[in-house]
Amino acid sequence: MSYRLRFDRRFMRHLEALPGDVRSVARRQVKSLADNPRPPRAKELDEHPGYYRLWLPRGYRLVWEVVEDEAVVDLLYVGPKSPDLYERLGLGRQ
Repeated sequence: MSYRLRFDRRFMRHLEALPGDVRSVARRQVKSLADNPRPPRAKELDEHPGYYRLWLPRGYRLVWEVVEDEAVVDLLYVGPKSPDLYERLGLGRQ
């Protein structure tokens, strides 16, 4: 089953602004999510079922949500991991 990737312009701007080596890894990971939205290295976020994160090189993160009933992967964030990243995304621990 193939999933549709959904993202906004802000996500694309952040992706394109990544350093070259990180950008190439991030692009490959994003494309692969259409075929496998839960890759082996991904971690489901505690207390937020359906939301995943993947570590990218040099302290960057990719965060997305899998919407099963629509077969969609919502790409939420790609960029540097800051201490308050998940809180800013509304995905902090409760």
